[in-house]
Amino acid sequence: MTSETMRYTATLPLSYVNELKELAKMKKIPSVNFAINEALDEYLKNKKIAQYEALMKEASQDREFVSRTMRCAEDFSAIDSEVSRTW
Repeated sequence: MTSETMRYTATLPLSYVNELKELAKMKKIPSVNFAINEALDEYLKNKKIAQYEALMKEASQDREFVSRTMRCAEDFSAIDSEVSRTW
């Protein structure tokens, strides 16, 4: 997460807030705010993955892109076998 923050007001279902408060009270989460931030982080990560997958699916239909990618893979295939899997 970024260290820069902004106060933002959002409307959440009361049941969600109550469940989060209960988890915080039981010390299962540090705070309601922490849980909301963590949930948003996960949501945004999943959206970015879906966007990337859609772009890659679109790219897979581009013959020139596939051709360049395959040439690159062939160019590096010999080098890959020379390098250890650990860095």
